[in-house]
Amino acid sequence: MIDDEIAAFNRRGVLTVVPRAASGRTLADDPAELLRHSVEEFLPAPATVDRVAEALTREGLAIEARTDVGLTVSGEQRLLRDVFGSVVAVVRNKYIRDSPRYELVAQGPLRSRVCTDLIGAVSAPRSGFELTATVSPPVVRGTGHHLSLPGDAVRVAGAEELHAAGIRGQGVRVVMVDTGLYDHPHHRQHGYRTSVVAALPQLDPAVDERGHGTAMSALLLAVAPEVSLTMVKMATEGFSFPVAAFQRAVQLEPDVISCSWGTLRSEPHLHLEVANAIRRGCTVLFAAGNGSTDRPTAMFQSVATPGAITVGGVHIGPDGALRAADLASSYRSAVFPGRAVPDVSGPCGMLPNGNYIVFPTQPGCLFDRRNSKYDGTGADDGWLVSSGTSGATAYAAGVVALAIQQGRASTAESLAADCVPVTQGRSITGDECGGASPNPATGHGLLTAHRLDGTVAADRPLLRSSMDRRGISA
Repeated sequence: MIDDEIAAFNRRGVLTVVPRAASGRTLADDPAELLRHSVEEFLPAPATVDRVAEALTREGLAIEARTDVGLTVSGEQRLLRDVFGSVVAVVRNKYIRDSPRYELVAQGPLRSRVCTDLIGAVSAPRSGFELTATVSPPVVRGTGHHLSLPGDAVRVAGAEELHAAGIRGQGVRVVMVDTGLYDHPHHRQHGYRTSVVAALPQLDPAVDERGHGTAMSALLLAVAPEVSLTMVKMATEGFSFPVAAFQRAVQLEPDVISCSWGTLRSEPHLHLEVANAIRRGCTVLFAAGNGSTDRPTAMFQSVATPGAITVGGVHIGPDGALRAADLASSYRSAVFPGRAVPDVSGPCGMLPNGNYIVFPTQPGCLFDRRNSKYDGTGADDGWLVSSGTSGATAYAAGVVALAIQQGRASTAESLAADCVPVTQGRSITGDECGGASPNPATGHGLLTAHRLDGTVAADRPLLRSSMDRRGISA
């Protein structure tokens, strides 16, 4: 199957095209420009994107996705060379060894020969990486305390009262950008309303080869079961296209975009796409990382665009005790000075493998096969036990959807009052809670749902009396 993927992208390449801003400003390789100037200063003049799209279409290229600030185009390799000056080759990433991962790399300088006055930059898109995730789940043995879906997620969020009152995410449009969404019996059993849109035509919307997106969607839907969820599929088993997928997500005009991934190497233009989505009124969430940060020279890059909600990890023990998950990242941004990550946190497992939440996934997919080596499930049973800031972010997106349904603000600052303080533990990157909250390791703490009675999170008897103990195994 991967050989077919390689052949497809060797025949037809993909590029990111960035129109010139009307102001003349450009991010170039410095996303921190977004701290010094408003997003509006990076917008092209009216109708510029239309003119660029029309011109490239006349050349025979396909416009796969477009926003106010960028386009993703595809075409036969000979056409890319003719219009942009270079072919885009498939290259295997040598740093990821547990499964083959590939990237597109331009073989020479990229510059458009059309619309030279309108196009500011052309680049090969960076790849992404996931931050790892029968109708009835299997009996899991030998992996310790774990949470089951949907019930335990509802209890962690404290959302039982909201659900009983009919606040279950109705009318809220959520887009999850991830690896895909398999039609799992778990989703059908619970009556979830979902759809899948492929970021590129080479991606099959009916399958989730990696299985990560299917798992993450189950956690989001556990917290907000009646949202309208669209999965924008960004990946096959060997390739991923996060910028194109994020652009497609913005085109759908959702209320919430959930992103449980980072990029391989720095992708400055993604920050402009994220900032533009926030400008348009969308709440965007990104995972803090499971050891990654946004250090520009690193291979694995977390995303901490200002205004996006970054989500770290908190482990909830069988007795309800909370501590920073030692699997989750926390850091001071190297890209955006003064930016601390995470803003809030969600449920997350502990080292070494994060075996914590029982997720549905596509039977026999990459994650089903890989996790079966240490999570107590079968390699093709359609279930895995996992967690990380990926799951924490999906959970937080569900909580945000409930807030939006209630007409509440959904910024990190407005959600702070609904966070349970976490004062113990340390993150994988070495930040200590230090007996105080907020703190560098977990931000404002464990995000929970807003209570109808106005009780603030800090005063709640969160989980000690309600945690489902059925998942405890020796």
